[in-house]
Amino acid sequence: MDFADRLLEAQRQKHSPLVLGVDPQLDRPGGPGIPTGTTLARFCCDIIDACAEFVVAVKPQLAFFEARGLEGMAAFVEVLRFAKSRGLIIIADAKRGDIGSTSAAYAEAFLGDGDFGCDAVTVNPYLGSDALAPFVARVRAGRGLFVLVKTSNPSSGEFQDLDAGGRPLWEAVAERVNGWGSDFVGRCGLSSVGAVIGATYPAQAARARTLMPSAIVLAPGFGAQGASAQDAVAAARPDGLGVIVNASRGLMYAARSADESPAGAARRAAAAMRDELNRALSAHRRS
Repeated sequence: MDFADRLLEAQRQKHSPLVLGVDPQLDRPGGPGIPTGTTLARFCCDIIDACAEFVVAVKPQLAFFEARGLEGMAAFVEVLRFAKSRGLIIIADAKRGDIGSTSAAYAEAFLGDGDFGCDAVTVNPYLGSDALAPFVARVRAGRGLFVLVKTSNPSSGEFQDLDAGGRPLWEAVAERVNGWGSDFVGRCGLSSVGAVIGATYPAQAARARTLMPSAIVLAPGFGAQGASAQDAVAAARPDGLGVIVNASRGLMYAARSADESPAGAARRAAAAMRDELNRALSAHRRS
């Protein structure tokens, strides 16, 4: 089964579009970091276990593991193994993209069968088609891609909104994503080549759907970054499909006091977020 069909089947089984972003923040004075009395791997796996009933995928952010050196990457491998054991789809949030030979190595790392192998990966298209070709080739083997198109950060428009022949640059990228994905549309009618569209830009997300009718949109920015559930599902198709919504800090750090269990708080938050997103999708289908 190809990636898009597997993802949609997971959504139907769990009645959820929610993705758990595994972003273990670095330990800093006054920052969240890793709770006292646990390890990086244990903390991440406990949160995954608590949320597994309500999420269709996990999206580990590589930066937070890489920054911790060998310990961090060993924890990353442990997190992947645990998520797989819970039957969860894994999206490596790596944002890779480089010249062809380097991209081929990145594709082998994150979409191969080695220690870091995942079901899908986020990629940066700004080096051009040859940079993404090794990743696209892996889609034929059942893997998935999420191409950065319109990101959720406040300054994304600095480059992504620049005029590109009478339209913003991000729209040109979206049309190219649609072209890459046209060869990989599954039985579900969605492509295994998807796009990252920030939930913080709902108008652009709605526009993106017209440019990429078959793409699965991964929408970060829900919750801690300020986007509402309605914003987060703006890129959904009229049938409510085609969008998955990431939540990171709002789940991993849902506990509001040292006396509250991080896993218990995450589970309650995941259930509430799933229900809120489903209500937004129902409203989207009726509109």
